[in-house]
This record gives sequence, C-alpha cells and structure tokens, in this order.
Amino acid sequence: MVKIGRPFFAMLITMSTVVLGNATSKRTLVEFWHTGDDGLSQKLADQVERALARSPDFSVSAGRKSGTLIVTIPTNVEWKQIGKRTQVLYHVEFSSVDSDMQSQTKGSCWEDRLSDCANQIVKATRIAAQKLPVH
Repeated sequence: MVKIGRPFFAMLITMSTVVLGNATSKRTLVEFWHTGDDGLSQKLADQVERALARSPDFSVSAGRKSGTLIVTIPTNVEWKQIGKRTQVLYHVEFSSVDSDMQSQTKGSCWEDRLSDCANQIVKATRIAAQKLPVH
C-alpha cells in the first residue's frame, strides 16, 4: 500500500482552486430585455431572468458593456389552447454589443411549466454565447 503525504493533498487542493477559479472567470456577460406587457409574457420574463441569474455560465449585466450578449424577447408570447392546457410559444433574439452577431430561436412549453421555456432559452443562450467574438 502506498502512503500519500500531506504535501500531495496540499498540492491537490491548490490545483483544484486554480482550476475552479479559471472556470468561474469564463462567465459571459448577458443582458436580458423583453417588451411583452401581458401577464403570460411577464411570467416568462421573470422565469428567464431567474434562470440566467442562477446559471454558472452567465453574469447578468447592464449598460451594454463590451463582451455582452443581449438576449431579447421582442414581443408578447403567443399561446394556444390544447385541450385543457395552454401552450406558450416564444421567440428570442440574440445580439452582441461588440459585433453584428445575431441569431434567434423559437420554442414552446406548457403554461404551467414556464421554467421549461426558461431552461430552453438558457440553453439557446449558451449556444449564442459561443458565437461571440473572443476578447
């Protein structure tokens, strides 16, 4: 059996700190904008704001700082009744403060599962962030 001494564990802890420190510094600045003024659009916007704030991939920002990804829900969400449930349909646009990069996505979820839409939007935001120019 091999004995591992304290210097090894100290080195391991130091290496873990360095790796974790680098991972957290890679967060993308993101601004979330929305114009929807009806209740359903506001509920989705609240869910998206919370999901972006919780994501380890993003730092919520303001003021159009360099390197920022702008996530916009430009209109009220649409909806349709399917049986006894309401399906929510959204459109999201992505743009960059620093470049002409633009993309968009559409999706849907059930009204009683708006967090699903928010998670879909965060996933699409990760993809859009990969298209940002490198600083």
